[in-house]
Amino acid sequence: MGRLPLGMSIEPKVGEIPFTREQLKQTFMNCDTNKDGKLSWDELKSAFKYLKSRFPSIRTELAFHKCDTDDNGFIDYGTEMDSLVAYSEKCGFTIT
Repeated sequence: MGRLPLGMSIEPKVGEIPFTREQLKQTFMNCDTNKDGKLSWDELKSAFKYLKSRFPSIRTELAFHKCDTDDNGFIDYGTEMDSLVAYSEKCGFTIT
């Protein structure tokens, strides 16, 4: 990933509460619209929109690059989901 632009931080602002790992996982599972146990590109992008990502398409691309370890085009529940949750946690998504 590159450097953050000047003045940007991944630290939450005062009054914002970071999502817990369980909340992030539940958000991703809720976006599994066809309930097949894996997240497609569109489902994951929808989750990042819900999380109010400034650039959901880029966030989705980076998540797939990092987390889709078997290169099947989906984020499968299990190890890949754990990796996705860890990645998203590092991104600093907060409840506002």
